[in-house]
Parts: sequence; C-alpha cells; structure tokens
Amino acid sequence: MKKMLALACLAALSVSSLAACGESSSSGESSSITTVSAGKLTVGVIDIPPFSSYNNGDPKGIDVSIVKQIAKDNGLEPVWQQATYADAVQSISGGTIDMAIGTIDVTAKRKQAVDFSASTYLDGLGMAAKKDKNIKTISDLEKVDSVGTVDGYLWVEDLRAILGDKLKTYPSSVELKADFDAGRLDVAIDAYGVQVPQFKDDSSVTVALANDHPDKRVAAIVQAPEAAFPYTKGNTSLGDALDKGIKTMRSEGEIVKLLKASGLTEGLAKVADKQYVVPLS
Repeated sequence: MKKMLALACLAALSVSSLAACGESSSSGESSSITTVSAGKLTVGVIDIPPFSSYNNGDPKGIDVSIVKQIAKDNGLEPVWQQATYADAVQSISGGTIDMAIGTIDVTAKRKQAVDFSASTYLDGLGMAAKKDKNIKTISDLEKVDSVGTVDGYLWVEDLRAILGDKLKTYPSSVELKADFDAGRLDVAIDAYGVQVPQFKDDSSVTVALANDHPDKRVAAIVQAPEAAFPYTKGNTSLGDALDKGIKTMRSEGEIVKLLKASGLTEGLAKVADKQYVVPLS
C-alpha cells in the first residue's frame, strides 16, 4: 500500500511539473523582456497631442499606437502613468516606469541617464500667433511682449537667452494653449506637429515652422532633433523589442499612416539612417 501511494504521489508531481513547464513556455516571450513589473510595460505618458495624451488613463495618440503594437507583439500589458518632461527621465532612471512617450528628443545629456529606442519621427519648432503678428522667424519673437513654450524642449534655454523674462514655460502643451487662447501670450511655441492639428480650425492663427528659417542662436532648429522612446539604461531586452517594433512600423509605412491620420506631413517620418543625437552644449 505504501509503495502504491508513493507511486501515485510521484505521478502527481510529474503531472504538476509538466503543467508548470507548459505555463512557463506559454509566457516565455513576455518573461524574456525585463520590466519594472513582470509581464507589464509601465509607460509614462506626457500630454502632447496628437503624439500622446494621458486622457484620464485611456491614452491616445501616435506614440500610444506605436507602443500598444510593440507591447502586443511581445506579450506585454501596457500600464499607463501620467508624466511630464520635467520628471520622465528621472522616473525611468529611478525605476518607477520602464519608458516614456511624447516627442522626447534624443540628446547626449539624456543618454547619460537613459537609453533611447530607434527614432520615430523628426521634431520641429512651431510658432503659433495671430495672423496680424506676422511671426515667421526667431527674430520676430523679439518684437512681441510675451512668448510661452513647454518646459523640457531643447530650445528653451536658447530662447531664454534671446527673450529673457518675456519667455514663460509650462509643464505641458495643454496649459500653454490655454494661456494663448486666453490672450495671455502673443506667441505659443511648441512642437510643430502638435500645433498644426491644434489650430487647424482656427483661421485667425498661423503656425510657422521655425526650422524653415534657421537661426544659429537656436541649435534645435539648425538641425531638427529626432524623437524616440527613452527607457531604462542597460535594459537591452526592452531596447531590442522597441527597436524591432519601430523599424518594422517605419518600413511598412505604419508611422507615416499615423502621422497623416493626425493631419501631419509624412516628411516628419524622414529620420536619418544613423540616429541624430543632440550633442552636449
């Protein structure tokens, strides 16, 4: 009787072990990618539509669509957290989130704290103003009384050196546009890709692309930065998955489709073969 019980226990253990192996195998793809929470991809979402918007926990935008596809392809469940340009990189390096989205330019300074995926699209400087202001160049900004932009952009410090106290910074595009719409700003400066859809139905406002008239005082418009997804430094498993997903979507024209669906020019998808990294100033 003892021998029969022992054999039964051994058989049960064998079945249990096989079941465990089966479970491990079925989730092997997701477990091969290291993330803050196993099986989940924790993403910081910066409010900068149409690229990304937290939208009360139901995020929308071009970057969101890209990340959702990559997460799906790798068996990961996206978990969204609200973020700003001021805290996104710190949250990644501090281990709170895996990555961040929202037109985040690749810079040598940021690469000291995080790694970056392959580039998604170009980033241009847009200047929104009432038509009668006739704002087309950086020099034109010196003729107005108040200019606003979003904190964290590469052009902020260069503009501050030119405009001084006339420049006001905001945590996101939402607050910037609200002050512009309320008449508290003469010019709102944001990503060109953000402003075109923002003002497409307002015939009283023009959006100029500063990159069309490069000013050597603002490095970010002499050569357009490239946006990408920052992620935890040294996490090659996540980096490889992001790179593969982005390059596939670029080659298949999916990123161009996302840009055009948002009313943006497909020219923004023309990133360099070798990723441009904004050098340390």
